[in-house]
Amino acid sequence: MQRNGTLAPPGILGRWLRIALGMRSSGPGRTLPVCLLAATVLLAVACGGGGTAPPAATATAPPPPAATATPTPDRIVTIAAVGDVMLARNLVAWMEEGGAFYPFERVAHLLREADLTVANLEVALTERGVAAEKAYTFRTPPRFASGLVEAGIDLVSLGNNHIADFGREGIEDTLAALDALGIRHAGAGLDEAAARRPAVVEVEGLRIAFLSYTDIVKNSFAGPDAPGVALATPEGIAADVGAARAQADVVVVLLHSGIEYTQAPQPAQQRLARAAVDAGALLVLGHHPHVLQGWERYGGGVIVYSLGNFVFDLEHDPRNLEARAFETVVLYVTLTADEVLDVRPEPVIIELAEDRPRPATPEESAAIVAHIEALNAIAGGP
Repeated sequence: MQRNGTLAPPGILGRWLRIALGMRSSGPGRTLPVCLLAATVLLAVACGGGGTAPPAATATAPPPPAATATPTPDRIVTIAAVGDVMLARNLVAWMEEGGAFYPFERVAHLLREADLTVANLEVALTERGVAAEKAYTFRTPPRFASGLVEAGIDLVSLGNNHIADFGREGIEDTLAALDALGIRHAGAGLDEAAARRPAVVEVEGLRIAFLSYTDIVKNSFAGPDAPGVALATPEGIAADVGAARAQADVVVVLLHSGIEYTQAPQPAQQRLARAAVDAGALLVLGHHPHVLQGWERYGGGVIVYSLGNFVFDLEHDPRNLEARAFETVVLYVTLTADEVLDVRPEPVIIELAEDRPRPATPEESAAIVAHIEALNAIAGGP
């Protein structure tokens, strides 16, 4: 027997014959006589009269499945940034009743729209420690940190004037609570090196390093062997930004600076922010003044001087009752490795009766956007 012009291996013929000679059927009248079956097989082998037998049918392997292309990250990232998140005082009672997600419930859809969401965590996550001697100290039980994750917050700034309110124990508990939930953080640590270490996140193929600092002096700053927060100085920020550039495509500096309830950035605030950009940071996100301040394009980067409050109970200080303290935004910043492509505010209002933010109405949104444009003119940018 030939197949494609070659003799079929004897093993094939032998196998066919063994099959033929062994075939049986249990039903009457359904047994194929062995001699007839054998003769049929031998006739098939012998026939052909010198011609070539038709090729034996062979099973055709199905084509391999088409390879699914792995999407190539486009290296364009949108960051959602918000200001001060303070989960203490009234918020503790609200969360005891409504759960850890309560403060973010009405705006979580805004926070989840971005590739990466960043907030300033202005509270120690602890039930231990001794309160610092200062007018306001903020802490909340660590279990309420789960609300940050549920809201879609990926990274928090700790370089502010409240993370160290309850000493070493408060810092330890805060770091442990965040680490347990997988929330990245920068700006505080058990020593200076840890406090100044960047949090590096890779999103859409883009490696982004976040650094966090404060220059608010009523504070506990980290030392070589002492816990605390990262001190903001132009020289220190420039050195850290330069080092972070070696391990990331983009550097973002989170800066807690300025004077509370002022609408214009202060000279010291500007020096720190501009030192970061001069050293290679693409974006600076500021907080501490408790009200919005403008932003500017400076050098090759963008500086947002203050994002205001975000989650805050506002009735404890008469200054908080100024209308501007209730106005805030979720700020969407879209960037690549080389430039900031877009900055877009989504206006938000802190609802006094609920101590939590909600989306602004169309009328409120128009007023906040107009106010931001005026603030940008003060800050020196579009």
